[in-house]
Amino acid sequence: MSAKSNADAEFYLDLARRLRDAHRRANALPEGVRIPVIRRLLTVTEGVKRDPVRASERLDKMLAELPPQVDPPPTR
Repeated sequence: MSAKSNADAEFYLDLARRLRDAHRRANALPEGVRIPVIRRLLTVTEGVKRDPVRASERLDKMLAELPPQVDPPPTR
């Protein structure tokens, strides 16, 4: 495996972890806040297909705006 493909794989693994974290944190929000946040998060997730670097930047901004997760998310 080349260094570039290894770096790409690490980038995508990190991006997937951060997306999973963002979804968990969004699901823990109150319903009135959660729905718009999840819609925005789905837009970021969809953007990964077209421009993963830009989507990663948008995800970073979004994670900074979300409150830190204190309690575990509700189970469904």
